[in-house]
Amino acid sequence: MKRVLFVCTGNTCRSPMAAALFNRYAREKGLDAAADSAGLAARAGAPASAHAVAAMAEVGEDISSHAAKPVTRELLSAADRICCMSESAAAFLRESGFDARTLGTGISDPYGGTLEDYRRCRDEIAAAIPGAAEGL
Repeated sequence: MKRVLFVCTGNTCRSPMAAALFNRYAREKGLDAAADSAGLAARAGAPASAHAVAAMAEVGEDISSHAAKPVTRELLSAADRICCMSESAAAFLRESGFDARTLGTGISDPYGGTLEDYRRCRDEIAAAIPGAAEGL
């Protein structure tokens, strides 16, 4: 099974949404792949943001039990593909010796925004998921 790791800053918004959307996409397409998520500055155990949970529930995905986790060398090394929410995060990981790419052209950060901001973010991620799965 191929492993995809989605990386953002705090692992409470974008990357957990991306992992859930990727896992649904993989199931629907019959891919032998699964995603996880982590954050470069994550506070271990922090829950997904309420707006992220709500935005994902609107599309039938439950991330209410998500617990944030920091990026570790073990997580990065175990991943067949690392997709970051920003080019700056991808560049940081590449400088650290990992083959990281940006999801799409980068995903806007909804942190601190409205539910509508989280919906837009969710939809940006959903549009970029096929590219993240390409070639797996």
